[in-house]
Amino acid sequence: MKAFPALWAILLLLATPLSAQAGADARFLGLALASGIGEDKDGLTVLTGIRHTIWSDTLPVLRDLQIYTRWAGTGSHTIGVSIWNSDTQETLAETTDDVDFGDDPVTYYTHDFAGTRFTEAGTYAVEVTLDGDMAAEYALYVNVKDQFPSDPELVLSVPARSGSLDGSGAAAISGIFEYFTFKSFPATDTFAIVTLWFSGTGNHDNAIRILGPSGETIATSKPQILRAGYGEMSEVTSPFREIAFPAAGTYTAVLLLDGRKVFEYPLAIVQD
Repeated sequence: MKAFPALWAILLLLATPLSAQAGADARFLGLALASGIGEDKDGLTVLTGIRHTIWSDTLPVLRDLQIYTRWAGTGSHTIGVSIWNSDTQETLAETTDDVDFGDDPVTYYTHDFAGTRFTEAGTYAVEVTLDGDMAAEYALYVNVKDQFPSDPELVLSVPARSGSLDGSGAAAISGIFEYFTFKSFPATDTFAIVTLWFSGTGNHDNAIRILGPSGETIATSKPQILRAGYGEMSEVTSPFREIAFPAAGTYTAVLLLDGRKVFEYPLAIVQD
């Protein structure tokens, strides 16, 4: 029988693997629940309407959810995503997709959950599997006001052009890319890393440290203020200007909250 996880694990609950990463040659990097997933004029990914709460005056309620999952790895794998009620264990919707990395060291997938029907208030789980093994679980709150995390919880952190919040409190990220491509090395680039958080209270320092392939520090962002709100989305954009990459390889972005490491993920630097 499924059981909803505790709200604190090795990392913060949202975007947190609850078991060892499945698949030695693939790694789960994060997830976002959105109302829309598309591309801009340059072919970069755009996520809109990102939130981890659903509010409705009446139940049941139907929602057209789009789920974005991000991965690093090689070879071919099977990704499973399901939404289930943590109280009744009922599965509301599920999908299974095959992903082939090909020549892409980092890739993403979109999962269509149009018409998902929530019959009652409560906390729901969004479960991600990789090759049949658990990769992560996220929380989705439906008409819930008193079960939100008291500390900020990571939703997603990605290299992108910009992030924002709209008037309804939903987040958006524009210009997400999977890896950096240069014709020759050494090379420099100006970019941003956008990080989304959910819930918590008070102000916190959000910073990103970039490590080279050997673990050396390449750059550290100026700490940005994360203004957390209970049950609300928060967005922090960390700009990096003229960052030097001496050679191709796998670099690492380390996410720090109040000076404490929360999560790390690869930044793939490749030669065209």
